[in-house]
Amino acid sequence: MDFNKFDSRKIAEIGAPMDLLDPWSSEPVMSDGKPCRVIVRGTASKTMQALMRAKQKAAMASHKKGKDDEARVMEDIHDQLCESAAPFIVGFENVMNGDKPATADDAAWFLDLSFPEMGIKQDDEGNDVLDKDDAPTFEMKNNPFAKQVGEFAGKQSNHLGNVKSG
Repeated sequence: MDFNKFDSRKIAEIGAPMDLLDPWSSEPVMSDGKPCRVIVRGTASKTMQALMRAKQKAAMASHKKGKDDEARVMEDIHDQLCESAAPFIVGFENVMNGDKPATADDAAWFLDLSFPEMGIKQDDEGNDVLDKDDAPTFEMKNNPFAKQVGEFAGKQSNHLGNVKSG
């Protein structure tokens, strides 16, 4: 038996198609009856593991230098989500950037299209969920593209099969 078919790292490197969902309705995004997709590299890929290692080393070095913590706003979190998700994108299917098909080089543009929206978490009865200090608990109210890509890559869905990149 050829065990190369179990090479999940190679498949993770090539990527797998992820159907895009509308960030607000969670409905599949379609173009002329075809699903709009992002080809997503998996976390097990050697490329992503090397990138994550380099980012962790840089973060550790920055922390050792005593870099002051600055005030953060939602845009900082959005930028971090986009920066983290972009390297996972290998290509697109049925996604246009204006009048041109989107490519992996369009990852930053694509991820910046949907911004995370936060709101007060509510229980099934519509009451605000409070923490132990009676302060409101917040949650993301939409599903931005960067979050979709990151979650898909982390699920190792890449074992489903190989696709062309582009």
